[in-house]
Amino acid sequence: MSDIQVLPDGTRIIWAPIQRPKPFAFVTQVTGELLITFGVVLMLFVGYKTLLQDSLVGSSQSDYAANFENKDGFVPLDQVSQEADIFGRMYVPRFGEQWTRLIAEGTRWYPVLNEIGIGRYSRSEMPGEVGNFAVAAHRGGFGGAFRDIDKLVTGDRVYIETKDTWFIYTFLETEVVKPYEVGVIDSVPEKLDVAVVGGRYLTMTSCTPIFINTDRIISWFELEREQPRSAGMPYDLKVVIGSR
Repeated sequence: MSDIQVLPDGTRIIWAPIQRPKPFAFVTQVTGELLITFGVVLMLFVGYKTLLQDSLVGSSQSDYAANFENKDGFVPLDQVSQEADIFGRMYVPRFGEQWTRLIAEGTRWYPVLNEIGIGRYSRSEMPGEVGNFAVAAHRGGFGGAFRDIDKLVTGDRVYIETKDTWFIYTFLETEVVKPYEVGVIDSVPEKLDVAVVGGRYLTMTSCTPIFINTDRIISWFELEREQPRSAGMPYDLKVVIGSR
């Protein structure tokens, strides 16, 4: 086609020359688009795999916790001495009817947090003792035991089953703090307004936001009551999850 076109009425149309992309620019554009598409697909795959693995590992940890007593047994609280000693089992109805995890000594990723699920800060107290029984678990990755820690509300309870005793704690509040604010697991927890000397507390800690981990999310509870394990599962827990 000519660059100039004359219509029947004498109107002259001047067509701008067609700019054809250079071969190298075309290849670069196509390559860039392919890389972007590949990146998006890769992120979606990694996200799916992470969530799927999290769910599978979480189910495995929960099953292991539910059936633990059948083949092992809890280490008595006064005999806990080594990293990864398993001394209890936690139930949190807010996290789901089937949710349960074992509690072990120490907070190392392997084998405590990554495989068992929940670990006790060794400088904190034991369940039921005056002071602060403080534990940690992952929110994302390796089963994400405390993934829903941000969903706890007034009235929620945490049930701790040990070799001889059930300890029942009631929710107080949740706070997000910086990693260096370690006073939140002190015997009288910092930032917990209602904390008093002589109180008996449970502190659950985890990293937040999920998979970013720049801060720490803290949930505090206060001991409501305890009962002998020989008396069976606490009635209010049994109503929620049934007898296991």
